[in-house]
Amino acid sequence: NNNGLNCRVIETKNSKRGLKTGCSCNKIRVRMSYNIKDSMNELLEKFKEKKIDLLNIDNIDDYFNNIENNENFNDFWNNFSNTYKDNAHLFTTEERDKIIQNMNDIVNDYKDKISDSNKSDIKINEDDISNLENILYDISNYNMVRFDEDNDINVADYNNDSKSKYFKEKLLKGLKKVLKLLKKSVRIKFNKEKSSLKIDPKSIGDSGNIDEAIEKLSGELKNLEETSNQVLKDIAEDFDELQFITDYELYSNGEPSEDSELVTRFRNEVNNKISEEENNLEVIPSENNLIIDENFGNNIIDKIKSDSVSDEVKEGIIKGFEDDIKDKSDEVLVKETSDNINEIKNFVKTKEEEINKYDSLKNHKFKTIKFLKLIKYLNSLIEKFNVKDFLSQNNKNKVEKVKLNDELMNHIKTDSDKKLAIALKDINNNPLKNTNYDELSNKMAFVVLAAGDENGRLVKEIDKNGNLVPISVTVSYNGEEKQLSIKDIIPSLRNLEGEELDDKFSQLYDIALVKYAEQFNNYYDENSDQVIFSKDPIEIIKDNNVMTFLLNPYNVLEDGNYKGFDLSPEDVYITMNTNNNLESNLESSFRSFVSEINEIDANNFDELPEDIKARWNSDIPEEERADESLYKALAVHCIRNTRCNNYFKENNLIPFNIVSYNSKDESKGIDLMNHSLIINDDDNKEICNAFTLVENLEGYELDKVNGNGDLFTYEELNILNNNSDNHEMNKIKINDNEYVEKFSIGFLAECGFDLEKTDGTTLKPEDYALENEEFNDVSDNEIIERKYLVKNNGKYNMNVVRSDVFDDDVTKVKLDNNNNINDISLKDFGLNLIKYRNENNRITDNELTTLTIYGNDNEYHSRYNNVRESLNLQNGIKDIKNERSRCTESRTCLTKTYITGSFDVEKKLISSLQNLKKYDSENIKVKDEETSISSPGELCDGAETLLNVIETLLNSFENSGAITKEDSEKFITDMNEVINGLNYRYMNSNYKTDTESKFVTDKLDEILKNITQLFNDDDQDLSNINIVYNMDLSDKKLDYDKTYEIEYITNKLKELDVSGSEETRQEYKEKLLDIYDKVSEVEEVFDRNNNGGEGFLNNSQTIYSVKEALNTLLKSNDPIDEDVNERLNRYKDTINGFKKSEVKSSNVLTMDHIVGKVGNVYEFIMTDPKSTMYVKKYFDALKDNMFEINGNEVEEELMMEKIRDINRIINEKIEKFKKLDESKGHFEEGAHLIELISGYNELISTKLILSEEKALDVNYIYIPNDIELYRRLMYMTTSKYNKVVEGVMRNNPEDFRVDVNRPIQEHIRTNNKDAQSYTFNKNTVYKISQHDFENMFNEKVNSRSEASRKIIEKATPSQLSDLNTGYRIDYKLMDHTLPSYRDADKIKEINEVSKSNKMLSDIKNNDIKYLETHEQREDRYVNNIISRGNLKNINIKKLKYSTLFSKLSNLLSKNNPNKEQVSGITKDLGNMCMNKKNEVVKLSGNVPESVFIEIYNDYNNLKSKVSISLKNAPETSISIINNSNLNVKISLVNHNKSFSNKINTKVM
Repeated sequence: NNNGLNCRVIETKNSKRGLKTGCSCNKIRVRMSYNIKDSMNELLEKFKEKKIDLLNIDNIDDYFNNIENNENFNDFWNNFSNTYKDNAHLFTTEERDKIIQNMNDIVNDYKDKISDSNKSDIKINEDDISNLENILYDISNYNMVRFDEDNDINVADYNNDSKSKYFKEKLLKGLKKVLKLLKKSVRIKFNKEKSSLKIDPKSIGDSGNIDEAIEKLSGELKNLEETSNQVLKDIAEDFDELQFITDYELYSNGEPSEDSELVTRFRNEVNNKISEEENNLEVIPSENNLIIDENFGNNIIDKIKSDSVSDEVKEGIIKGFEDDIKDKSDEVLVKETSDNINEIKNFVKTKEEEINKYDSLKNHKFKTIKFLKLIKYLNSLIEKFNVKDFLSQNNKNKVEKVKLNDELMNHIKTDSDKKLAIALKDINNNPLKNTNYDELSNKMAFVVLAAGDENGRLVKEIDKNGNLVPISVTVSYNGEEKQLSIKDIIPSLRNLEGEELDDKFSQLYDIALVKYAEQFNNYYDENSDQVIFSKDPIEIIKDNNVMTFLLNPYNVLEDGNYKGFDLSPEDVYITMNTNNNLESNLESSFRSFVSEINEIDANNFDELPEDIKARWNSDIPEEERADESLYKALAVHCIRNTRCNNYFKENNLIPFNIVSYNSKDESKGIDLMNHSLIINDDDNKEICNAFTLVENLEGYELDKVNGNGDLFTYEELNILNNNSDNHEMNKIKINDNEYVEKFSIGFLAECGFDLEKTDGTTLKPEDYALENEEFNDVSDNEIIERKYLVKNNGKYNMNVVRSDVFDDDVTKVKLDNNNNINDISLKDFGLNLIKYRNENNRITDNELTTLTIYGNDNEYHSRYNNVRESLNLQNGIKDIKNERSRCTESRTCLTKTYITGSFDVEKKLISSLQNLKKYDSENIKVKDEETSISSPGELCDGAETLLNVIETLLNSFENSGAITKEDSEKFITDMNEVINGLNYRYMNSNYKTDTESKFVTDKLDEILKNITQLFNDDDQDLSNINIVYNMDLSDKKLDYDKTYEIEYITNKLKELDVSGSEETRQEYKEKLLDIYDKVSEVEEVFDRNNNGGEGFLNNSQTIYSVKEALNTLLKSNDPIDEDVNERLNRYKDTINGFKKSEVKSSNVLTMDHIVGKVGNVYEFIMTDPKSTMYVKKYFDALKDNMFEINGNEVEEELMMEKIRDINRIINEKIEKFKKLDESKGHFEEGAHLIELISGYNELISTKLILSEEKALDVNYIYIPNDIELYRRLMYMTTSKYNKVVEGVMRNNPEDFRVDVNRPIQEHIRTNNKDAQSYTFNKNTVYKISQHDFENMFNEKVNSRSEASRKIIEKATPSQLSDLNTGYRIDYKLMDHTLPSYRDADKIKEINEVSKSNKMLSDIKNNDIKYLETHEQREDRYVNNIISRGNLKNINIKKLKYSTLFSKLSNLLSKNNPNKEQVSGITKDLGNMCMNKKNEVVKLSGNVPESVFIEIYNDYNNLKSKVSISLKNAPETSISIINNSNLNVKISLVNHNKSFSNKINTKVM
């Protein structure tokens, strides 16, 4: 029955057109027949009749032979549009309408052809047709505006054909967009035998198997972090279109189309990234082949040269070539690739000559852009080809890159076209530009130049003691003033003095000069023995200033023609209106006026009707009135400009800038001031030059050329922001290692900076830079020295670095350990140095000019902090230049740039709180006189963090139905500044703090914790110690190399017994694979950073040996398991030619990055809820210390004093917690308290086990024994759970049979004898039982766990977050509770919930230990014994220990029993004893004396029976049971006796 699918198809089709449907399943209309030839003939005849030239197209054959292809098609139709508009008046109304109908038919026929797999010889693609369709609508709109004619247009849909060119290229484009988000590229491979083109599955998912590749790409897409919502929507549209086609074919044909499965999977993932809730269509399995062209021919190079193959396909083919040569050195392949490249180069040369012959590129723009793209793809291939180390051939195959000749370069620049300029720049676009590395190295070179004179000497001053020291200047540091010198900024200068300091600085100065010079095109002139700039550096800055492209400035010549010119940063005046300075009345007036007024019919403000003029807020301060007329003019024209008006209608607070610059009108002999309105759309990552106004004596008028400006994406601006071709990365291969030339990389290394990869890996200078002594043979230091007359006397090569450092374009400089750089602006520091030197006559004009150019930031964006730094610097230098030129008249002065931007987060947040308090005084508690936001709990009820305050505010605002318009607008305005201000603080290093450990450290710790949990199968506190860390910086004894511990752990892991019952084996396998995947994740980090390096990084041995041990264990225990083998087959067992199992390294693990930041660690652990994740580590260190000091009475007494103090603090915290009025705002406190109590109890049990006879004077703290405390904690987790259930019910009423609008409490049977309730002060909450859920759900639920899973499936992200908080406390409470008193149903629920949703996967604290009751644990051990012994006919529920031991005794009395079998049985018997012993240890001091003696005797009786059953077993097995660890010491009896008289209730 396909009715449902048919409806889905029709609904999809109609929704795409914006239509509503009741899904009546009507027939889809039959496509009409169109004929391109007839329609085109009619068009040509009409133009011929009027004697209008169409690019020398005389007849239909010319069109089909020369125009209808991917190269010329768009240029022809764009020219057709322009020609039509110039001559439209020559046609009659009927003729104009017929032209539209002819074009309409042509569009429809092309759509039909390209989307029909039965049609062949199709030379254009979807982009070409879309361009033609846009031209059709543009001409029709022109007819409406010019002639008031309404043409009827009926554009057809594409056919639903998944084998068509349209579908396959649509899929290719969609995948390309997805991979671009993941910084990957589509590769296309050519199958000569089948003459087909196919997307390489390895390029999308790193696997040759298509299904695996799809699975991996889906996972990567799901885990993708932040990206532009608009980009995702664009991708979603592509896959929705593909989905519609495959759905249609499934409905029509009854079976899925090829590639339909991958379409649905990617469609689901992309749509889920956009929507907060999942929106999945059913994934129907299909064949996935990724074939792009099944009839491609035999010569792939001919296709690259073809004018009918799309850019995407050509790029993919060349990327495929790159992959073919990447890991191969086959002589035949090398020769073949070299020949292919040269053939393409010859084709490119011919094409270049052809394009050069055109008088203008205006009518050949698209053809030129496609040509430039081909060069970009080809040069990328050539670079990869030349990297190959073909030493045996002496590099005879090396190929030179394609370089455009100067004639064509000038030709392109003369045309001043944005798209051409971007394509030209993109050929040599450097991926390292504008990265953290590149930006910081430039800024660091700038401050070095600012701190030294022209001769490279460090500029100094005399301090108060008469010593000559580097200049110190005042900078803003975390809101305070601080004196810093260059020594405080650069790590390698920090500890130097005297001559050493001077020499090192001089060395850095020389390299900084080289870095400066290499920014621009230059060459070394041997005759003059100096560097010659090919072009003046300031002119290069102008050429590449994106303002030139954005503003399109021009002068009017004497003959009235226009001539464009380039702008330098000093030529523009920018007013930054970023919506952050909301106190600006002028900006506020502009925003309100533009967003409120819909239509006006006037060109200036004074012509507006009085009622409209009155809506302009005239309360403008005197200091702003000078610009009021400009803002009014901009407002009027913004309202008249559709695009501008829409921006402000959709977002009244969108950032904008007013950019002003001068131009000339030589025909009138006057200078003009131009004002462009630039809108920064950060959401869609684009900048719009809305329009430009020209200021004259009469006022402001719309610029004739730039009246409706241009739109640039941030990506396009980054491409345009490229100073020269000198940034090209040349690669070098030495001894199997690959390096790249990166100018002045040695500069950062000499400065002493570490680099940080995106995965968090730290690279020291010696890890990424090359030492001169070792690599001098490949260094080009000599060339640099000869060219710039400077000597590199430093440790590192100036220009060469390991290539893998820059494989990722976001490699950045690590600043965590350099607070001076984190907390100040380097440009402000440099500017203050320049000002100081100028005031003291210590800077020359030449130095000032160099610093002016070097201080420029070319990239134009709306990020407030970066813009502020750059403009402050430029203004400071302009001040100095104006002062030196004694400038007095504004016309001759350099115009300064000003920013109107400030944040007052505290004031605006408090204002918002006070504003909404009158509507929601229950949740908002801010005081009227409040001035601080440092205590969230005093601002909002239950708030523990500032984020909680903002969440409360937003919820209050959404639910405040009676709020006035005035208060609503003020709230939105104030909160916008709060959010932007907090974002600014986050972006600004002054506010950055690092409270979390690094990724690798966390993962290593988690891995080692999980492994020790595997070993601690009997769950005893004594051995429940993970890797022990030093938790006191003053005592470093635990920070030793942990190689011994790692070797012990890995050896033990290899021999781990993972046999037993089927259930146990499966449990072990899942845990081991979980650890394996974590190890693999970390291993990738080490592989990347160890690859090609000397020696191995710290902890390499740890991760490699653990991986090797896991491989050994899994291979021996699950040799045929599919999940295991899938992982083992991917494993690479070597690195740098070494077996990973033989790698040796240091293995130092510390917690210094945490304990070094909190001052008093003990106080932090005991009092601060933020320490919860470190409490276990702290108590493990104390337990470890107990072993060290055991037997030392003095040390033992000191430890007891510590335990008593911990007991005191915990009890005080408990009493304080029990006095709280309500739970809101105390969840973190509750979780911290449970963690402290559990850690303390482990101290008590460990101390009792180590003690021989002596009882302790402090006892365990069991939460269930304190009824008030237990009820409060259970109230917290239950109330969270109930709140989520109530919310899910209201959001999904169709799933429930009850009235979802009633409070959840009304759906719970509170009067039932089994009803469970918990109280917190005067508040009571009831637990929802399975029976309650059965009454609530429409569908049957078999358990509370199942009901919880259903709730989770429907929960929103915020509701899942609430569940996470509640379940974390549930887990901590259950883990704390003694196994004998645990709730089996709750355990089942926690275990199942943790596997049901990714957001809940960490509720068990990433633990893998068993969470089970005492009975479940004993059953597990018994099942293992039955399985190992192959014991038959045993009912475990009725089994008595005597029967079990009897059967075991018989089994072990046989001759030559299986050693492995005996060993496993002995292990489980030992676990049974240890489990019982744990019960004895943990109940000591908590039960009446008679009860404890009974438990004590039961344990000894069990141990005795176990020993008897093993009497015939090998000695090694008996010794395991007789091990002293299983002995119960008299100290436990004595301890219980000390506290038994205080027992009032049974322990929980």
